[in-house]
Amino acid sequence: MRRIEQRSDKSLKSRRWSLLKDRDSLKPEAVAELDALIARMASVRTGRAWVYKEQLREILERKQFNVVRAMLLHWCRCVMRSKVDPMKAVATLVRRHLEGIVAWAQTRQTNGFPEALNGLFQAAKRRARGFTRMATIKTVSFLIAGKLDFSAVNPHARQPT
Repeated sequence: MRRIEQRSDKSLKSRRWSLLKDRDSLKPEAVAELDALIARMASVRTGRAWVYKEQLREILERKQFNVVRAMLLHWCRCVMRSKVDPMKAVATLVRRHLEGIVAWAQTRQTNGFPEALNGLFQAAKRRARGFTRMATIKTVSFLIAGKLDFSAVNPHARQPT
């Protein structure tokens, strides 16, 4: 939004990082500029977009998943009624992935660990190419995922990667 509006409003030029950073990590002069921008929220859509971003951040800090679901739905309705088109795209994305976002708010777990294991198993399948038995693929998978150190048995063994 800032990129679009800065063509007509030169006061938004070089304000990108003050809008993207957390308010607590800004320098005092940047906080003052941000407050001035938010005060003009009625006329500058960039200010409204920043407020919507901060509201979403506050919603995602909550731990009660029922409250998160209700607040996200309310936030999406408010954003969809606004004239801030880039935030409408975010609201549509939030609506599409609402259940996954609520599940994350409840458990705070991502799928990073299973994805990492999947990558290790794919590497094991590539290394075991040519072997016909499933037991061999399992053995290679355990050797890769186990990060075993064979230097005590074989001093010429390569360290695990």
